[in-house]
Parts: sequence; structure tokens; C-alpha cells
Amino acid sequence: MKRYLMLVGLWVLTLNGPVNAQDFTHEFGKYTGEEFQMDHYPKDPSAEAVVIYDVGTSYFKLYNDGYYLIFERKTKVKIFRKSGLKYARFEIPFYIQDHNEENIQELDGNTYNFENGTLRVSALDPKNTYTEKESENWNVRKFAMPDVKKGSVIEVRYKIASPYFFNFRSWKFQNTIPVIYSEYVTRMIPFYEYRYVLQGDNKFDSYREYEEVNQVKSYEAVTYHDMIYEFIMRNVPAFKDEAFIASPEDYLIKLDFQLSAYHYLRGGESHVMTTWPKLISDFLDHDSFGKYLKAAQKKSDEITDTMKLSGKSDQLKVEYLDKYVKLSFNWNRMESKFSSKSVKDFLKTKTGNSADLNLFYAGILNSAGVEAYPVLISTRDHGKIKRNYPFQHFFNQVIVAAKIEGQYVLLDATDPLSRPNEIPSWCLNDKGLIVKSNKDKYEWVDLKSSVNSDITYTINLFPDFKNDSVNGSFCISSIGYDAIPSRKKFIGDTKQLKVELSTYNLVLTDSIRCENLNEINKPFNYKFKGNLVLDRVEDKILITPFCNFNISDNPLKQAIRNYPVDINYRRSKTYITLLHIPQGYKLYNLPIGLTIDNDEIRIKYLVEPADNNLVKITGIYDFKKAVYEIASYPNLKKYFDQIIGKFNEKIILVKKD
Repeated sequence: MKRYLMLVGLWVLTLNGPVNAQDFTHEFGKYTGEEFQMDHYPKDPSAEAVVIYDVGTSYFKLYNDGYYLIFERKTKVKIFRKSGLKYARFEIPFYIQDHNEENIQELDGNTYNFENGTLRVSALDPKNTYTEKESENWNVRKFAMPDVKKGSVIEVRYKIASPYFFNFRSWKFQNTIPVIYSEYVTRMIPFYEYRYVLQGDNKFDSYREYEEVNQVKSYEAVTYHDMIYEFIMRNVPAFKDEAFIASPEDYLIKLDFQLSAYHYLRGGESHVMTTWPKLISDFLDHDSFGKYLKAAQKKSDEITDTMKLSGKSDQLKVEYLDKYVKLSFNWNRMESKFSSKSVKDFLKTKTGNSADLNLFYAGILNSAGVEAYPVLISTRDHGKIKRNYPFQHFFNQVIVAAKIEGQYVLLDATDPLSRPNEIPSWCLNDKGLIVKSNKDKYEWVDLKSSVNSDITYTINLFPDFKNDSVNGSFCISSIGYDAIPSRKKFIGDTKQLKVELSTYNLVLTDSIRCENLNEINKPFNYKFKGNLVLDRVEDKILITPFCNFNISDNPLKQAIRNYPVDINYRRSKTYITLLHIPQGYKLYNLPIGLTIDNDEIRIKYLVEPADNNLVKITGIYDFKKAVYEIASYPNLKKYFDQIIGKFNEKIILVKKD
């Protein structure tokens, strides 16, 4: 029996063993009384909702102009709580290239509400759907099911017809709510061969592969039978999406597919997926990548000839060209690994997608004599690259690596507020593939940031009994990745910043001033004055020294975590408060300090009387890693509790005797 689908690997993540699923109907438009009686999911009573079934099928259909790849999906969800209403919102991504797009067909849906012995059915009106552009090659059809409330059962089905055989739909068996039954069926034909990767588990609850011998198909005198593969999982636990995770896509139980070969009617085959060196070679031969890069370097010769860069160090060249590219060209907010236009049009319009900018950036660096290469990456929300499998669709973005004194410096032209070796934080995702011709060799570069990021809060507090308030002057200083969003607030509209400050129970009494707005190599500072309500208990004054700027809720909620804690980049916060004690008052007691310093974190909290009328309160926490392994989770959770407890501790003032 010929196999058209090949298993190429497994990633194992420990899960609970399978349990027999409840017997719900999987037929669209049908329902059972049990669906309406169920007010919680017994295997996860805290679940906001549950997927009753999720069934998908991918197959090939012959039309007059050739084969199309068809994907069908039907799913049903029971809503238990108001917080689960979000699972009545759906997004259907579909691919578009050169104005030729995948076609969403037969979109249908129903909402069932059983109340007071009566069943009410509310059908989805396709007119109440809309399409948004997500990237240059992906649009998303969005809609919300009608008449959804606590207790509703919703079902949706749709079909996508695609001329793009490389875009074989992946399948997610797991969701952020439990899934009672999930099934994916693929019907393969002998002309296209795929490989698949199972992530997150090491087996299916049910798996079958067989030849459909009862139905003979033919294409141009070639007869064949479909090869059918059935993948089924039951009672899949909810994926607990917690803080500090790059992307759920890295850990969800799912199947990924990659077109690996074409088999021709008259014999022979063409391999699509082979090795990383072959993938690199394909990118270098691509009109919208390697050929664009060569054209960019050629066009850049006319530009760099006028820049008087001869004799300058590579470091100075990079700094100069970094400013030139970011000031001369604009990013259109579209991420891509391929350019969207010719170099000539890019230079004319001075705007483009991320590949237009960064491939040109690599070209102009090489024109100036700096060794530079494109780097293929996957952004954080796109998931990590599985480096054992050369699948092109793992990548969705390109940046630049310049070699300076034997070390790679990572560059990106999309954000004018970033510096060399400070690529956007959403690009900090494991490793990137350097695209350079090197025969059978290939090279990965680490995308971890070496930039220090810190926010320092310098606060002066003056209790004011007359007005029952605490007057404060504040300076917030940031460097590294933490400075970028602060600068953007000032470049845009500071109204949002004022709203943000008000959430700290702070009433501004002066305008907000900033320093070093455009000098990105210096710390960015903004200063303001404000009042807080004076907190009294009998004859005691209670002061929150860091004015609610510190975290008050532990972001790590789970008792156990099965994946790393990824905080993206090394970060620290420093709080320095000078509390000016009013006449007639004194410090009630000296709070106990805290010092922790190990290879995971540094925490320091200290209260120091500076003189009779002044108290200095210092709080520092410094995460020493960007990514913490699973074993560190209990410690990190404890550290957050200690930071929250100690840094939010009140300073108590009492009247002198």
C-alpha cells in the first residue's frame, strides 16, 4: 500500500491519559438533551466552556482547471459561564497571493438556547461577518455567533477551497478550554506527498490509515485510490495559557503539515523539502528574496558612494546606515519573509513590508563593505522554529545580522526607536537561520537580547495634613526595551499616558515633561507631579512608598507549569522613594529588609532613616535570565510573592510623644 503521508517526528509533553468521551452527536444541525443539561464539564469543573466536538477534513477535489485543496471544519461548543462568551467569536484565516485568494464557502452556524422547556435556534447571518487584513498574505474572516449567553450551545461549519498545495491546514487538538472529541481526517492522492509533525503528545487515542478501495479515481488516464488517515483525540485537557509564554503555538497539541514532494504523471518526482542548505539555496534563488537582495546591493552602490564611509570602522558604518535606513524608509506594518515590490519601487515609494526594509538594509550594508546577511526568524506569536525539520512555513519574518569584529550584531529597520542589537522584542524567539551560501553548511544565530532593560522610579513624597493628601514628585527613567514603549507614548498622544497614571490612584497636578525623547542611546525620562489620598488609621499615617507602581498580583497562577517561563528579555525595576516626614511625626518602626541574590534573581528591599525628617526606601528586583526552565517555576512564583508582599508594605508614621 503506497503511503502519501509520512510521520517525521514527535514532541512529547506529559498529559493525563485518555478517558472515554461522552457520546455526543457529531452531526451538524443535530443535538441531544445531554448538551443542554450539562452545566459543567466533570473533568474540569472550572472550565468556562467546553468543545463538544471539533472535526476537520482535508482532501483534494478536481475542477476544470485542476486540483484544489479543500478543508472542511465543523465544531460545537457549550458555554458554561459569562466569561466563556468569548468562545462564541471565531476567526477563519485564509491565504492570498497576487490577488488570488483562498475561498471560504458554506459558512454556517447556529446558536441553541433551551429555556423554560423551549428550544430557540438563532442562525448565523453571513452578512454579519467581516474580513480584516492580518498580513500581506493572510486575511481573516471574523464573526460572533448571535444570541449567545450562559448555557448556550453553538455550532459552526465552513469550507475553504485553496489552490495552494503548500498550505495544507494544520490541526489543533487542544484549546484553552477542554475538548471532548477532536478528529482530523486527511485524504491523500498520489501526486502530492506530505510530511507531518505531531507536537505536544506522543500518540493518538485512535489512528487509522487505509486505502479507499471502493472508490476508483482517475486523472489524465492515471487511476488511483485515496489514502485516508484518521487522527482522533478524546478528552483533551485545556491548555492553561499563563503569563510569560512566547506563544501557545509552541505547546498546544497539534499536527503540522509540509508539502515534501510532487509526483509527476509520467514518472519522476520533485522534492520540495530536503535540507536546511537546500532551503537556504531556494531563498537565495527566489525573486522576492535573494534576487531582491542582489538588486538592493547594486542600487545601494549609488547611495553609499556619496556617504564618505571609506576608512570608517564597521561599527561606525552600521550606526550611520542604521539611522539612514530608519529615517529614509517607513514600515507599512506588514510582516513578511519576502519583499512585496521591486527595489526600484521601494526606493521610489520609500515604504514597504519588513522584508522590503530588511533585505534592502542587508544590501546597503554589504555595499558599504560590512559583511551582512538576512536572517529568517519566527516571531513570538508565530511559534518557535523546529530546527530538526526544514519547513519553510515555520518562518514569517526576516531581520539582518552584520558581522563586526567576528561577532554578529542583529539589526532591524522596522522600528526607528530601536538600536543595533535591539531588534523588536516580538522577534526575540529562540534562534534565526542565517541565509548565506555555504554549500552543505548552515548556521543559526541566537536571538536572545544582550541589552539591559530597566525602569527606575525616583519618588519624593510629602504628606499634607491640611489637604488630606500626599504630594509627590516623580521621575520615571527607562533604558533598553522598556524605553521604547515609553518614547512611543510621547511621540503619539500623552492622553493615554495620563489615563494610565490615573489607574495608580494618582491625580496629576502639573504637566508631564520628558528628556532624551529622540536620543535613543540615552535613558528616557519623564517627570510629573501628583497627589494621592492620605491614608489614616486613628492617629497613624500609612504610606505606600512606591505609590502602587509595583505589581500587586502574582502573574504566575498555576500550581504546576509544564513549559518554561519566558519573560522575553532580561529586565529589572528599581524604586527609590524619599519620604519627607512631617513635623511632629516619626517612623513607627523600622520595616525588616529583604535580600535575595542567586543565579536566578536579585531582590533587595531596604528602609533607611536618612535623618530625623527623611526616610529612604529602596526596592530592586532584577531577573537574571530571559527564559527560566520548568524546574525554576516554584522559585519564581515564590519570588513574585515576596516582591508583592514586601514592596507593597506600608510605612507607618505616628505622632511623637
